[in-house]
Amino acid sequence: MSAGEVVENGRLYNALWWAKVQSGGPVKVPVDTPPVAGLARAVEPDGSGVWMVPTLPAGAGHGVLEELGAPPVAVEMPNETARVLSICVACCWVERDGPAWPGVTGTLAQIKAVYAGMRGRREQSSDLTLIIGSLRRLHATSWLLWDEKVGEVRLGPRTISWGPSQLAGLREVCRILPDPPAAVLVERKPETPADPLPTAENAAPESSSATPEESDD
Repeated sequence: MSAGEVVENGRLYNALWWAKVQSGGPVKVPVDTPPVAGLARAVEPDGSGVWMVPTLPAGAGHGVLEELGAPPVAVEMPNETARVLSICVACCWVERDGPAWPGVTGTLAQIKAVYAGMRGRREQSSDLTLIIGSLRRLHATSWLLWDEKVGEVRLGPRTISWGPSQLAGLREVCRILPDPPAAVLVERKPETPADPLPTAENAAPESSSATPEESDD
């Protein structure tokens, strides 16, 4: 293969990946997936995979973002959604001298407590509807990883795009928010391995359907 063909194949590979993240957002892939120009890699804490996340020029305006096919992510109820995102950052970003990703796991109970404290009142039934709606929107846009089944949340792969100035602002937001209570996580039981296939040693004896041999007359 000539040098020109290698370059052209590399361009095609990068173009295909950019088309994928532009249409579906950050993509989780195996850790041994080759790097892609312009896409940052957010490795899962347990090494189970890596997220491919588009990186954009600092200070890029709407025109540049549109040209790259990566316009700002729009969500419904932006103020309420931003409020819940800031609460999740306060719950999940505990080592604030370093990067936000990957952070730790937070819980719905923590979010509800901080939300009520920020409002200066006790929890209300309407709070849960607003919080869940925001969590779903943030999960759909990869700002959060929200596990609704167990009520647990993590920061999403898009948070690796936050630069020093954004992190400084978030530190100040976390400082003025009420401290979340300690997280009580759901205990995950190890998966039970499937039963082994029967062998000659452990197979149950077959019931006999034979009848006594008839004697010859």
